[in-house]
Amino acid sequence: LDALKKIRRPVIYTPGDNEWADCYQLGAFHPLDRLERIRRTFFANPSTSVAGPPMSVESQSANSAWKEFVENVRWRRGGFLFVTAHMIGSFNGTKHFRGRTGADDSAVVRRTAAALHWLDTAFAIAKADSLRGVVIAIHGDPHFGREGDRGPYASFVAKLSELTRGYRGKVLLIHGDSHEYTLDHPLEGLENFTRLETFGSPDIGWVKV
Repeated sequence: LDALKKIRRPVIYTPGDNEWADCYQLGAFHPLDRLERIRRTFFANPSTSVAGPPMSVESQSANSAWKEFVENVRWRRGGFLFVTAHMIGSFNGTKHFRGRTGADDSAVVRRTAAALHWLDTAFAIAKADSLRGVVIAIHGDPHFGREGDRGPYASFVAKLSELTRGYRGKVLLIHGDSHEYTLDHPLEGLENFTRLETFGSPDIGWVKV
């Protein structure tokens, strides 16, 4: 967080698997404990950007039904609606580890439901206000090229396809996870949908859109 505060533009952050879901690999940490620490550290004020000059955002946590999802936010700029949704790699946090409990499985189900609800509300706003497009940022690679192997991403991809099909504007999904820069149109028949996968280790870099 201290490093992000040095950036001279507003910073929006959506968590990835390395920050919390994979922490069991270090032996001493439970993923859900780490997720709670992430939320306390980076999203103490969910109505503003994480770092840099303050920029107002709307957080899903403002809805009492989803009050724990401080990390899912949206904002408008240039006729577009920008949205972050907490969908991570490591098969959306479903990988088995010693000590995994039903609480971990339930958390995946609820976090995914929150993301789908957040998409629904975003597209409803974009359509009602005739916005030019919707930009969505997540961490996990949703396995577009592996239709039979989408597993925990299947409902997210299905929802994204459904909402894009019913929307006349542009849709851009930005994700990471697979560490390879990619720019394509992976949803068949939906030319208004673009996927941008950003760089990953060891080829760290920025993508300006």
